[in-house]
Amino acid sequence: MIGEKLVRVPIIGSTNDFLKENWKLFPHGAVVVADVQTSGRGRFNRTWYSPEGGLWFSILFKPRKNVRPNFYTKLCAVSIVRALKQLKVEAKLKWPNDVYVDGKKLAGILTETVFEEERLGAIIVGIGMNVNNEIPKELKDKATSLKLLVGEEFERLSVLSLILRKINKALRTYSRKSEALTRVWKNMLIQREGQLVCVNVNGERLKGEIVRIEDESITLRVQDKLMRLSSLEIVDC
Repeated sequence: MIGEKLVRVPIIGSTNDFLKENWKLFPHGAVVVADVQTSGRGRFNRTWYSPEGGLWFSILFKPRKNVRPNFYTKLCAVSIVRALKQLKVEAKLKWPNDVYVDGKKLAGILTETVFEEERLGAIIVGIGMNVNNEIPKELKDKATSLKLLVGEEFERLSVLSLILRKINKALRTYSRKSEALTRVWKNMLIQREGQLVCVNVNGERLKGEIVRIEDESITLRVQDKLMRLSSLEIVDC
């Protein structure tokens, strides 16, 4: 049961790093939630501002069979969108796993793995969501919070509990239906096949048509050339 073991800490460097270092001490489904992170991070090792008032947590998965880590990324992303809908917030996903509302980022997901002698030991999904925390002035054009969207403060642990319930339900539904999960995740994406997008790839800016969207890559048509890209960031054109 995801969240049956819940550890709450007032301040920590990173909930992901804590579980990566201590995964053997905790059962499958353990959740670590922090009031403040001092070294939160997102994709491309970017700093994730994690002050008091936000929801910063990580979930420990110890799969018994070979499961691709992105299964859990999609599982959590889909569950967050469904939880937000229950809170009257209509969210979409920016490929692959950022949660957006009205063109602004509300939450992000970072999935990391731990291997032991070439065997997958643990998958850790870190989630950061702006809830009641203030958005820095320099980020107000790009980020939002639940408080800003709804106009009232939320009890953070109640939001966490709702998300965990959605994850548990999705896990029961999709544990043997990964293709169905991928379809649901794809339908929640802002990006669509046939759409023109701009991307950053290793510092190079490209513009092209999305030919195919997969959970770990996007195939773009750039000047009649097909490019299958996995390490990319979708940016404004």
